Amino acid sequence: MSLPDAEVIVVGGGPAGAATAAHLARGGRDVLLLEKGAFPRQKPCGEYYSPGVADTLARLGALDRVLSEEHELLGGMRVSAGGSAFMLSYPEGQGLRRALGVKRYHLDRALLDHARSCGVCVEERVGVAGTALEGGRVAGVRLRGASGEEVLRSRFVVGADGRHSKVARSLGLVLPVRWPRRLGLHAHYVGAVGRLDGLGEMHVGEGAYCGLAPVGGNLVVAGLVSSMGEKPSGEPAARFFDRKLGYVPGAARRLEGARRIGPVRGVGPLAHRVSRSVGPGYLLVGDAAGYLDPFTGEGVHRALRGAELAAEAIENALRAGSALPTGYQKAREHVFADKERLTLLIQCLLGSPRVLAYALGRLEKRNHQAGRIKGALGDYRPAGPAIRPSYLLSLLRP
Repeated sequence: MSLPDAEVIVVGGGPAGAATAAHLARGGRDVLLLEKGAFPRQKPCGEYYSPGVADTLARLGALDRVLSEEHELLGGMRVSAGGSAFMLSYPEGQGLRRALGVKRYHLDRALLDHARSCGVCVEERVGVAGTALEGGRVAGVRLRGASGEEVLRSRFVVGADGRHSKVARSLGLVLPVRWPRRLGLHAHYVGAVGRLDGLGEMHVGEGAYCGLAPVGGNLVVAGLVSSMGEKPSGEPAARFFDRKLGYVPGAARRLEGARRIGPVRGVGPLAHRVSRSVGPGYLLVGDAAGYLDPFTGEGVHRALRGAELAAEAIENALRAGSALPTGYQKAREHVFADKERLTLLIQCLLGSPRVLAYALGRLEKRNHQAGRIKGALGDYRPAGPAIRPSYLLSLLRP
């Protein structure tokens, strides 16, 4: 099948790719989205989305479509470690904001359908081998098919194809990740929704943690994360999941007697780094542009917020007749850098459950002071004020 050239080619149909394509198409751009799989598809994910995700979906015009799927509106996330707990709610003014629990299967389908409705040409089951270079810039993509290689030309290529991005790898942008190297496992259960009281929960144990959240349809998602090196190569994912769940007794108690539905799916290593996210004729968005760890649950928010930044940068470059989306890298740093520092701080705490338990206990005792951190972790307030040393000391002092 011969595919058309396009003004912008987006590689990857997940949240980052679908949202970037939709934003550009709403602005009148000719966009071709290429997805190697077929939708709807199953994908490992924590399936707990912060209030900031709802904000980005609303700006995209896709919130109502997502909410038409099975979902749960959640009051927050209860975080537990070493006998201490902290209620991560989302205060705003005199009220509270809500998180969203929805299966990734439904979220991805809704976003790709929304992209189609905006005028994006979506082609599934199309394998991209890499980028096509011309005169020192990316000028399209190379497709690998039964009849050989085909080149599709474009003014810009968006790499939204995840941690194993063919776009990033073909350009030599991928960097090694030495820490953290973690494996994420994901499963759904029936029979545990009533135990969560309309909340998500995060339980931290020795060498593993597990997040739980209702996602609609009487289902609870369980996302368990542990070190990559702990799973023997021949051990089935389901057996490893059950074994490691024993290291997180709080989550195991919540799931006791519940029935697992479907297989245990996994992905790892979770972290991904690139040397840069933009260059002549291309940019990266979503996990393809870098990812750390799912504990703070910012992956989908970064994908959707990054899609806004990507679409704006491409639009400006197209209007200026430039091959370089200037300002994109700086915009990402401005929006994401402080949250990344907060995430790294939490990663350090995860390495010592006792220290984390102390921090959670102090946060709970000073809950009225914790609004900055709650807003930052909820992705609806800037993270900068939450990582100021004076503020952190006021929260964590004995």
